[in-house]
Amino acid sequence: MNRIILIGNGFDLAHGMKTSYANFLNDYWERAITEIQKRHHQHSFENDEFSISRSPVGLVTIKTYEELEKIVKNFGSKIEFKNKFLKTITEKNYIDSWVDVENEYYSLLKKAYKTQNKTPTHYKITELNLDFAKVKKLLSDYLKRIEADFIKNMGLPTLRIKNFIGNKIYRPFNLQDFSEQSLNQKAQQEYNYLKTDIEGLRKEDGGILMNELSEDKIKIISKIGIKEPLKEIKRLLQSSNAINYFDLVPDQTLFLNFNYTFTDSLYGRPQDFNQFNDKKYTQAEIVHIHGSNEKKDKNPIIFGFGDELDEDYKAIERLDDNRYLENIKSINYLETDNYKKLLEFANIGNFQIFILGHSCGISDRTLLNTLFEHENCASIKPFYHQRKENNDNYSDIVRNISRNFNDKAKMRDRVVNKTYCEPLC
Repeated sequence: MNRIILIGNGFDLAHGMKTSYANFLNDYWERAITEIQKRHHQHSFENDEFSISRSPVGLVTIKTYEELEKIVKNFGSKIEFKNKFLKTITEKNYIDSWVDVENEYYSLLKKAYKTQNKTPTHYKITELNLDFAKVKKLLSDYLKRIEADFIKNMGLPTLRIKNFIGNKIYRPFNLQDFSEQSLNQKAQQEYNYLKTDIEGLRKEDGGILMNELSEDKIKIISKIGIKEPLKEIKRLLQSSNAINYFDLVPDQTLFLNFNYTFTDSLYGRPQDFNQFNDKKYTQAEIVHIHGSNEKKDKNPIIFGFGDELDEDYKAIERLDDNRYLENIKSINYLETDNYKKLLEFANIGNFQIFILGHSCGISDRTLLNTLFEHENCASIKPFYHQRKENNDNYSDIVRNISRNFNDKAKMRDRVVNKTYCEPLC
């Protein structure tokens, strides 16, 4: 059995990387205000994203867009945005994550589709895509700086986090986490391994003796007996000491990284974690499904929307206008073989999904639905963010997960209940 580690922005944040949407936006405006301060002797300010016709002075103590806007207004001027998408995500208070940003793009995309050719004042698709591309470039530049700082300043705290999270990633399977179907399959597999020997032990004449069996079979059969072996195997698989009787260490591990950074590279060697000392293992595979900043990887950043299940998307496809599909993730996945690698891994055999720092929002619904409802998906285990005592986001993650399922019965069987889940760190 295998494991897929589904990584989102919260994974980077857990390592101290300032890669959240708020981090990016605050950094942008802090740097813009610094540039305005440098040009205080000029009567106006302009960059690629906005302009101020009468530039104020005395900005030394401010850092945020809200403070800048207030001072500019008091100075008898205003901020004129060239990039309307940047204006939207800056001024809308409910946008607080990258999923929200992608959802906002899709909302504007649908609006552009529904209002096309009606009035010149509406946000046209070409303009929207151009503005969105500029924000994507700003994000890419920001992440390059953040990752460089992270690598430069990585020290003991990061190594402690690595050990803490790494031992979660590579821990043995807990069969209490698994769907009834996959648990029954595993029990049947283990029974099939012992079946001939158990039948031989049952025979009074011409049978076999216990001491004629291999050491591992003797250990299990002595524990489960020979009266109701399948039932007892299932019971033992769900017990806390199942690892003492069965091989429950993942055969292969795949990191499915939705970020553009390389924090996952800290965990690519299973041998770095103690519980693999007595197990033959394979090197973990890493797939940057949304691309990366590394040009040498030839894996361009994918930033947009990915919900082919939405009714409006079907109507947009029928437009026969490729501009509307420019930032649709499921189409851009075909630029590389990453999606093919993921499907190949999923098709090998049963797998468990660990969710580390991913919100499972609908901007990735096409891909998540493919994984979550895959016939080989045996378990979906979210590691939640513990904000305070008695305050966490487990319920938020599960609600988002439910939106990625068409079959709700499968959802309730596969998603691990909170009793068996835990914080990421």
